[in-house]
Amino acid sequence: MRELILRLKEKPDISLEVEGVLPNVVAEMRLEDIENLPIQYGNKKVKLSEFFDVSFEKSEVPRIVFEGDMSRVKRIGWKLDGGEIIVEGNAGMYLGAFMSGGRIVVEGDVGDFSALNMKGGEIIVRGNAGNYLCASYRGEWRGMGGGTVLVEGNVGKEMGANMRNGKIVVKGTADEFAGVSMKGGLIVLEKAKARVGAGMTGGVIVANEVEDLLPGFLEEGTVENPEIEGEVFEGTFKVYTGDHAERRAKGRIYVRIQ
Repeated sequence: MRELILRLKEKPDISLEVEGVLPNVVAEMRLEDIENLPIQYGNKKVKLSEFFDVSFEKSEVPRIVFEGDMSRVKRIGWKLDGGEIIVEGNAGMYLGAFMSGGRIVVEGDVGDFSALNMKGGEIIVRGNAGNYLCASYRGEWRGMGGGTVLVEGNVGKEMGANMRNGKIVVKGTADEFAGVSMKGGLIVLEKAKARVGAGMTGGVIVANEVEDLLPGFLEEGTVENPEIEGEVFEGTFKVYTGDHAERRAKGRIYVRIQ
C-alpha cells in the first residue's frame, strides 16, 4: 500500500476545497492522474498539482498526509469511509464532515463545522476546534450518529448540536451551548461554559466543571464512580436530568464535585 504526501506549495489567498481526495480513492491511481484531480479554488476548478507537490511513500494502510498550513483548505476527509488522513498542521472548515469510517489526525487546530454529521470512524485533534464541531448540517435535525472525536484543546460554540450517537471528548473548555438539542451519545468535557445541554432530550454529558446550568435541569443526587457507556468515571458527581424545558426529556449531566 501507499502513503500519498500532499505538500502545500504556498498558503492560498482564498480557500481550497479538496472534497473527494480520499485514501481509498487514490490508492490505485497513477501519480499523473492524482496530480490532475480537480479541486475547487474559489469559483473555479483547478488541478491538485497547482497547489500541491505530490509524492508517495510505502505504508501499511491507505493514507494521505497533508503537509503545510491547511487552515484555508476545506473539506479534508469529507465523506471519508476508510484509510487514514494525517494533517501536519492546521486544517480548515468541514474536516471529516459526513465521514463513516477511517481515521483523521490533525496536529494543529481545525475550523468550524468539523465532523459535521459524522457517522463513524475516529478524529483526533491535537489543538483547538472551531464552532459546530460534530453538529448537524444547517436545517438538519439529525446530528452526529456515530464515531469518536477527541480534542486536546478547546472547542467553540454548539458542539454536538442534535447529536444522536457517538462520543466526543474535550480535554479543554467547550464554549456555550455544548450538546444543544442532544438526543443521544456521550460528551466528556473538562469544562463547559453556559447553556450546556440546552434543549437536550437524551444522551449523557460528563464534565469536571460547569459554568452554569439552565433551570430546566433538576438535581437527582450524587453518585460515586459512575459507569457510563461501559466507561468508569472516578470521583463523586452530581447528577442532573433534563432539559425539562423539553417534553419527555431523559438527558443526564454529571458534574464532578470531588
